[in-house]
Amino acid sequence: MAGRTATGAEALRDWLSTAAAALEEVREPLDALNVFPVADADTGGNLAATVRAGADAARLVGTSLLGELLGICAQHCLEEARGNSGTLLAVMLAGMAEPLTDAKRLSAPELVAALDHARVRVTSALNDPVEGTIWTLVRTVAEASEEWVARSTEEPDSHRGLVALLEHLVEEGCRAVAASGEQLEVLRGTGRVDAGALGVLIVLDCLSHTVAGKAYPGAPERPYGRWLTTPEPADRNPSAHPSRGPATDPDAVEFMCTIALDPLAAATVRHELTGIGDSVIMTAIDPTGPRMRWKVHVHVGTAAEAMAMLTRHGRPTGITTETLAPGERS
Repeated sequence: MAGRTATGAEALRDWLSTAAAALEEVREPLDALNVFPVADADTGGNLAATVRAGADAARLVGTSLLGELLGICAQHCLEEARGNSGTLLAVMLAGMAEPLTDAKRLSAPELVAALDHARVRVTSALNDPVEGTIWTLVRTVAEASEEWVARSTEEPDSHRGLVALLEHLVEEGCRAVAASGEQLEVLRGTGRVDAGALGVLIVLDCLSHTVAGKAYPGAPERPYGRWLTTPEPADRNPSAHPSRGPATDPDAVEFMCTIALDPLAAATVRHELTGIGDSVIMTAIDPTGPRMRWKVHVHVGTAAEAMAMLTRHGRPTGITTETLAPGERS
């Protein structure tokens, strides 16, 4: 794939398929790296399953408009999102789709706009953003893209400029992931990096390779591959555990659902979720109409607590719960 064909809708489909396969290949090492927000060894599986949902949807949608295609894929990702990392990746894709509404090919300026929207969506979805995570990676590449375009001598709409920009963003993303090992207290001194940020970097690198018309060689062959070889699962490292709270209680669960709410009710639900749990993520799946559908993610002491609170405001659907205890997930 080269030239314009590497920046259109078919390239987007190839990107998502490549990213899903790349994440599936390294699911186990990403799971082993997983310590934040809780060491439940599921980041690799969650990211792979979430991107696979988008990749499968992409093959069923015939549009040539990038924003429409990516928006539909992101909606499927949000519907099927698994875990903290999968939900944030889906939010990132949804944000990227917003400024690409009428675009039929990707350019550097459009990528800058897409990443800026992704930064805003991810930030607004989080109740308490933490440095050294997916949020940091998304913010870093968004800011780096703006700086690169401002000083670049490449033609703004050239394919060569887009390739160069993406290669630069992968380099900046690598630096951000490397820094996570010191930014997250639970990672300091372990030689590890944040699993979610590394997974999203892999997705970005797959886009870079797709646009350049190059075959993605697999994460282990890339510069960040060194972080995928860890001496032991993270849950066996006693220094790699966050402080106690709802997410680390023995009986705590990850609770996810979809619920229709008006904006005022959504703000109330977000506030009440922070009172009963942590790792709160809320984002609109289809941000239109007076009662939007929201994706909800929270780590909470019991599922009953979350259900009791949510049913005061609406009818949760698509409910999933997973134990947060390492080694006990289904």
